[in-house]
Amino acid sequence: MATERKVNLRKKQANATKTRIYKTAVELMQEHGYDKITVEEICKEAGVAVGSFYYHFQSKNDILMEIFHQADEYFLAHRENILSKKTAPLQVTAFFHHYAIYSASTDFEFTKHLYNTNNKYFLTTDREMYQLLMSLIESGQTQKTIIDTMTTTEIVNYLFIAARGLVFDWCLHDGAYNLEDAAEKYFARLIQVFVK
Repeated sequence: MATERKVNLRKKQANATKTRIYKTAVELMQEHGYDKITVEEICKEAGVAVGSFYYHFQSKNDILMEIFHQADEYFLAHRENILSKKTAPLQVTAFFHHYAIYSASTDFEFTKHLYNTNNKYFLTTDREMYQLLMSLIESGQTQKTIIDTMTTTEIVNYLFIAARGLVFDWCLHDGAYNLEDAAEKYFARLIQVFVK
């Protein structure tokens, strides 16, 4: 019993350390940008040894992976809401409405740093978010509400390019317009290109 308590306490402490490192890294990224911070600076600010960082993360890139993992968790949490729409085109529009909500809910400066050409995590196709959109398009093609003259992957990539472009434009304009409203209008129109 005492051994089990010690193990649980160690797990809690390890999770608390990992969370502190992650939050500190995100704060530093928001302030200075991803490329301008080092693992040593993260550890100093978090008050942990460099070895603690490497116990929880293989590299600074793992922090970015964790950020994208949280975005995937957001989409998993809203999956049922997206799927509750009656047709695949409406589901796709709802998907990108949530994409905008999530993008606008993160720190603006951080979003600006995230949307840069060095960030290749946007191209990762095995993520939950990507797979959800794939399933929406596949379903629409099966139900004959979305065209089949392009592959599912081509349509998904086309839509993600548009979404990233919209968020990038929003960043260029310093968040001067409502991203959620813009995404809803933009994707309600854009999806018509793919409606059968």
